[in-house]
Amino acid sequence: MRYRKTLIVVLALVSFSLLILSLIWLASLALLPIPLFPVRFFWLWWLVDILGYVIAIATLVLAGGFMSKLIKTRVPLTLHALKSSMLTTATAVIASALLIVMLIAEVLGYTTLSFIALFALIFAIIPALISWLFAPAIINAVYSARSDERLQEIVNEVSKRAGIKPPKAVVVPEPYPNAFAYSSPIYGRYVAVTEGLLRRMTRSELEAVIGHELGHHKHRDMTLMLLLGIVPTFIYYLGRFLLFTGLGGYGGRREERGGSALMLALGIGVIVASILMELGVLAFSRLREFFADAHGAKVTSPWTMISALKKIHEYYRYSRVGREAIEHSKIKTLFIYAFTEPFIDLSEVLATHPPIDKRIKFLQFVRDFSSV
Repeated sequence: MRYRKTLIVVLALVSFSLLILSLIWLASLALLPIPLFPVRFFWLWWLVDILGYVIAIATLVLAGGFMSKLIKTRVPLTLHALKSSMLTTATAVIASALLIVMLIAEVLGYTTLSFIALFALIFAIIPALISWLFAPAIINAVYSARSDERLQEIVNEVSKRAGIKPPKAVVVPEPYPNAFAYSSPIYGRYVAVTEGLLRRMTRSELEAVIGHELGHHKHRDMTLMLLLGIVPTFIYYLGRFLLFTGLGGYGGRREERGGSALMLALGIGVIVASILMELGVLAFSRLREFFADAHGAKVTSPWTMISALKKIHEYYRYSRVGREAIEHSKIKTLFIYAFTEPFIDLSEVLATHPPIDKRIKFLQFVRDFSSV
């Protein structure tokens, strides 16, 4: 009952917002003449920006609630099942993007598609590329990360067991337990560990957590997530440019009005599809975390990895400081912990990490980690 009431309120707000935006758009068409093209251009771009967010929120509420129920009890219980799920999820995201591009080309023609796709690709790739190339510099500055010889020795030892070149080890002066991996072709590879984690973990538990982070480097998760993440972003901007073209259509002929309506319909549909694809990317990220846990178990033991996860869970379960650190963080994907309190039951669907209880169940059921 509570879920239904919340859903009704959200949908009512979305409907009201769409009505207001439609009235504003109609008023802009009447009040802004053609000579004021620059003003009208930026006004329409702002309008499309808001409309895109409204469509995204509505899609998340409707589709996210369904997906939450679908994945609520699902946990990969073997490495084979995990690998199959990762392959299926990534394939679904990429195949969906190709189908959408082909549909737009079929409806609007390849010339129109090429023009819109070029701008969408620029908007999708450039921010992602800059973030990827300079992420270590940004993260080190934000978290005041510093090198630590003792930690570097532990990372070197675990890296040797994992069969990879050791990344740079840094300590972050924060009281909450956390560890994360990040890299770029310019600054190299890093494993960061907070002072809070160092204080709370035994040597073997620390090695398990480091093994988890090394798994991200070994499996090239940063690059995989970058490339897969660009796909729904590209599709989203395709939808935005279609919306912009539809809203900005001038002329009174029936053919032009019909073309604008078609652009609007396509734009809304493509944005909805991009949000569904983004949920697929988040699902892929959660599966990669299971895979990284398996690597942590491989270089130590499943029970050591479980013990480390339990300690982290206990801290965030009872610590207000730790919970606020995650809630207010601008880089939430770097946190090894994920909350599972419901916002219309969407917390897990929107998380990059699976809940701790699922990660522990996965480690308890898997018998052989040799193929990680």
